[in-house]
Amino acid sequence: MTRTLSLDANGFNVTGIATDQGHERGPLVVALHGGSYTSAYFDVPGHSLLDAAAANGFDVVALDRPSYGGSDAIPDAELTFARSAEILTSAIAALWKEVGASYDGVVLLGHSIGGAIAMHVAASRPTWPLLGLTISGIHDVAPAHVRQAWDSMPPGQPVNFVVEQRRMFFYGPDWTIDPGIVEAAEISAAPIPLAELLEVVGGWTEVAGGLAAKIDVPVQYHAFEFEQLWTIDAATVQSFASYFTSSTYVSAELLTGTGHDADHHRLGLAFQLRQLAFAAQCSVLAGRPADAA
Repeated sequence: MTRTLSLDANGFNVTGIATDQGHERGPLVVALHGGSYTSAYFDVPGHSLLDAAAANGFDVVALDRPSYGGSDAIPDAELTFARSAEILTSAIAALWKEVGASYDGVVLLGHSIGGAIAMHVAASRPTWPLLGLTISGIHDVAPAHVRQAWDSMPPGQPVNFVVEQRRMFFYGPDWTIDPGIVEAAEISAAPIPLAELLEVVGGWTEVAGGLAAKIDVPVQYHAFEFEQLWTIDAATVQSFASYFTSSTYVSAELLTGTGHDADHHRLGLAFQLRQLAFAAQCSVLAGRPADAA
């Protein structure tokens, strides 16, 4: 079972969906979706992070980022990853005020552009207890053809990816996915503001390393074998992971057998369980006494 929620982020409405388990203690996982999807990305039937979490004793809140789902929109001229991060930091503060007594802290999970924005949030060192950061599908080196594709989009309007484009950009070979999953995931599809596409291959690539260096909590980073949006191999995965110089722990993995939307692949559950295990690890280690051997 899931529930919907609405949070007041200093006058800005942020919506989302959540598991409804009411656990005592442990981590609260807050998930931020990527571009061209809503929070429902994390709840596609048969590939749901929320279902996997509930089945394994975790609570997850998936938020609609600004300009997505039921969340208020930011005008394109003002829409930046940094501004979205400010709003989401306030939304999570409101969420923590409401439910925080039941948890040890927050593990922030971000996919794709949601991962970039999660890094902005973590780098700001929020007032609510951030236990760890798990990000995927984000990097800082994009292939030339991807940069050219985003730069060629018509100005002044959001971009709607059709199913064929999603299949091309977001998924691996046929053997990595179940038939019909691209169509099934359309329940979570949404237009992506052009400003986000331009920033992710523009300004983001210039600030990613500096943001990472400010993050002082444990970090889990996943990249994917059949990634189409970033230049990915074992060396670039380790290069990106090396930016997190202030983190107490960094895990970086190139996950084979998946494309960009890893949750929706046949190995989606294996990927999600890695993220949940990391969240559990962060929660336990946060309670470790300073003088523990």
